[in-house]
Amino acid sequence: MSKSVIISVTGTQTNEFGEVDVQELVTTGVYYEKKGTYFIIYSESEITGMPGTTTSVKAEPQRVTLNRMGESQHKQVFETGMRNRGNYITPYGMMYMAVIPSKVDVILTDSGGSINLEYELEVENQKISDNKLSLTVREA
Repeated sequence: MSKSVIISVTGTQTNEFGEVDVQELVTTGVYYEKKGTYFIIYSESEITGMPGTTTSVKAEPQRVTLNRMGESQHKQVFETGMRNRGNYITPYGMMYMAVIPSKVDVILTDSGGSINLEYELEVENQKISDNKLSLTVREA
């Protein structure tokens, strides 16, 4: 059974020059569990630069799958030490992206919890940044 939740997303990106960019989003969404896997679904906004896009997160103990649908489309899988590639489709064109996670930490229960990811981001086969993504879920 799904429930309404409050979702906090913080993304930190550090480029090759050591410059840090932090984006934060607090929104409402839907949260549910199915056969030991947790799902989080929410709408992106102007703040994230992806209005008209719905994000779904599938969280398993050792793997997180991020799937964006709508104006922007992107599917990315995060598994520690595994280089995973995907295409990022925007209204302005498509980019080839890959992530190499060094940390995939999933701590979720029926009442909420957190997902913490640390990964290297590549665009068109070139390292762009080191990233951290933190997502917390709590009952509304």
